[in-house]
Amino acid sequence: MTESDPASEHVREGAEALDEDDLERALHCFDEALRVDPEHYGAALERAETLHLMWRTEEALQAVLAASPPPDEEDDPDRADLEGRIREAAGDFERADALFRLAHELEPTEFPLPIRTGEKDFRAILDKVLEALPPVIRDALLEVPVIVEPKPTIAIADREPHITPDVLGLFVGTSVGDKMQVTDTPNVVFLFQRNLERAGRSRAEVAKEIKITLLHEYGHYLGFDEEDMEHLGLA
Repeated sequence: MTESDPASEHVREGAEALDEDDLERALHCFDEALRVDPEHYGAALERAETLHLMWRTEEALQAVLAASPPPDEEDDPDRADLEGRIREAAGDFERADALFRLAHELEPTEFPLPIRTGEKDFRAILDKVLEALPPVIRDALLEVPVIVEPKPTIAIADREPHITPDVLGLFVGTSVGDKMQVTDTPNVVFLFQRNLERAGRSRAEVAKEIKITLLHEYGHYLGFDEEDMEHLGLA
């Protein structure tokens, strides 16, 4: 099979669609790739990834399991990591962590073990980050509380359809510049602990990811664009 065959071309187009967050087009491309070549392993994994990002969790799990390498071959760390993220989105944290460990064993550099901190420990890291935030953000904390959740949920995604199960944080509510907009949703910033723990290779890196996420989400609340963030030293 060459890189120019029809199935691989559909996979390439699907990957481009994923980069552009066009999940429906991506799914169509991967479906077409598998129609041309039902045994195309890359297309099968990419299709499972796309279903995961679309919150079609049960379908994604079925797809990634169907894409498993033959029993006589070593597992693929990309497949193990993807199955872990899908199971995590389904709330099966124990099985997810076992799969993350498997991915790490197969490819330690590319797939570091998540830094699991526990609820109290994560809160201690968060408190230190909050103390070090710029004054404009600390003032915003008085109006918009931080809520830590293990993972985003389908209920949150129903209100915020642009997010994926792997998102690190989310501002929900009305920004300062949209006060005329009427909404029943209280202003809040969510941090998703398990996703943040997987975003860093150490406690220090997790703390850095928490800070970046908070600056970004409170920037949304304050109505800052990227240029504003850089000017205020928040980028």
